[in-house]
Amino acid sequence: MRKLICFLLLSGLLNLVSFGAETDKLPIMKVYFEGDITADMPYVNGTMTLTETDGSLVKLPAKFRTRGATARQYLYKPSLNMKLRTPDYTEEADSALLGMRSCSSWILDAMAIDRICMRNRVAFDVWNEFSHLPYDTQFGGRNGSEGRFVEFYINDKYFGIYHLMDRINRKLLNLKKVQENEDGSVVIRGALYKSGTQDILNQNNPGYSEDSSACVIAWHDAWELKYPDEYGGQQAWKPLQDAILNGHSKEYVKKYFFLENLADYHLLIMALCIADNWGNKNRFLSVRNITKNINDADPTEADRRRFVITPWDLDTSFGGSFDGAYYDGNYTEWPVNVLSNNAPFPISPIVNDAEYNKILKQRWIEGRQGAFSIPAVFSKLEKYRDLFIKSGAWQRMTDHYDKERSRPKYVQDLAREISFIEQWYVDRFLEMDAYFGIPRTQDLEDGIDKAHKPHETHKTHKSYDLSGRKVNALTKKGIYLTNGKKVVF
Repeated sequence: MRKLICFLLLSGLLNLVSFGAETDKLPIMKVYFEGDITADMPYVNGTMTLTETDGSLVKLPAKFRTRGATARQYLYKPSLNMKLRTPDYTEEADSALLGMRSCSSWILDAMAIDRICMRNRVAFDVWNEFSHLPYDTQFGGRNGSEGRFVEFYINDKYFGIYHLMDRINRKLLNLKKVQENEDGSVVIRGALYKSGTQDILNQNNPGYSEDSSACVIAWHDAWELKYPDEYGGQQAWKPLQDAILNGHSKEYVKKYFFLENLADYHLLIMALCIADNWGNKNRFLSVRNITKNINDADPTEADRRRFVITPWDLDTSFGGSFDGAYYDGNYTEWPVNVLSNNAPFPISPIVNDAEYNKILKQRWIEGRQGAFSIPAVFSKLEKYRDLFIKSGAWQRMTDHYDKERSRPKYVQDLAREISFIEQWYVDRFLEMDAYFGIPRTQDLEDGIDKAHKPHETHKTHKSYDLSGRKVNALTKKGIYLTNGKKVVF
């Protein structure tokens, strides 16, 4: 038997064996456009085809460009912005893709540095379940991106698993549209700002970009105007400038922000260790209507002038890093109190405030029983793990990039990596409890034990060494046969 295994391994015949039954599928998305993929690629006209899991086909005109300051370094698996257009490409065209809300602007996230290709999605799933806008919208108060996974092709070349996401925009957050008057003047009402931009290279001094769509408000504190981006200028930027330049007091923050919204964001960064988001980057601030009076006697009207914070780019969550360096049980160790010691605005003025910290603790008590609970987080990780493996998509992607000279970051053994991340999260969960002074209880211990029972996927995940001996975990360097595939560890 051992000789037979070794023979089949060396001959490559066992590569025909796949992990699990292909009972699930990922939609297939293909985009077509002319020209090469470059870091500074502008929007180019093309088409998008999407084959849903039931076999139905969607084909739409679209424009594409490369995106992301870091993502542009990984053009062998490029991230793209996609704008759906009318047949003549002159206007935007909304469409509901894969059951998500109807919109024209989408993101095709390559996840080139995320070795498990799901951190951003899982973190947003946790956030969307836990936190909502402090007001009603037609999207249930959702305050984060929604997304689906697809297998992706560019000009018929395979690029692996991608994350199709909707954008954080005016429609999602229910911001008031610009008022255009008959005399040609405009009144800006809703405003959406995104922290961090490369549109202004010299960020030592305050100032605007040439078209005023970006602004350096203070030293190395740069923002993009995401809405209304066509009306950049003093009218649009003044609310944010006032907040950052004049708002460094807890009284200001309590007046102009929703404390529970800030506490929710604070907990997301703490609990999921989102190391690339605790500074002044990867977040949105929005105001529903900047023309409203914060001192209005009607609290509903006053609330329309308050800021809301919305997270973005959560791909360094769960112990990950900006370059994919941490994996195989070795993860980022930012302490849970990172925001307490070095918080950005608007959390910095209230980080030691008794009222705010009471809200922060109460929200963790609620979250640890719900979206942040160990079973809830595990179920999200395992849902995508099973989808990737059972559909065969993970095998196809790793097989493809194993042959390429340049490749993104990934792991061969996804199930093993997820089990390490789950153990990391248990430790993080207990650190959070310790930070808030929540004692360990028997029901928590029982929940942790239950969460760590072997899963079916792990049971069927078999590895053998070259002598044919079964190996429960790959801990020593060597060549192994894992579910019919040669693995070098």
